[in-house]
Amino acid sequence: MKRLLFVLLLLGVLLLTADFVFSSNDFKEVPLRLEMSAYDYANEEFEEAFVIDDQQEIENFTASLNKANHKNGSYELSRQPDYSIVMVYNNGSIDTLRLWLNFDTDLDLFNSDKTDGHYRLKNDGAREVIREILE
Repeated sequence: MKRLLFVLLLLGVLLLTADFVFSSNDFKEVPLRLEMSAYDYANEEFEEAFVIDDQQEIENFTASLNKANHKNGSYELSRQPDYSIVMVYNNGSIDTLRLWLNFDTDLDLFNSDKTDGHYRLKNDGAREVIREILE
């Protein structure tokens, strides 16, 4: 009986560890800075980028991105993204995200140059964190 309990406990720990490791998204490294550009629908172009270099805001932004669900495939995108976000890393590499706010009634959508598919960000607090940073 003790052996069975030990095996079940060990199995539970392994499942929790696997869930934690495999559920995180592709944004493991925290960027050095973010360069954010809003899309100006009237002029049909992105505005001049504003730079965010506050590490706490960048960490909050990255943590919020990692709460999104990654989906392979593509969506019918009938409009330009609301924001273009360039993530600049310590080694000089960059990743450009495109963000569609209110893509659906309860989610925002974004994609990345470095991954295939799209990320869906639901109403779980992460959307609000990203919106506060964009303001």
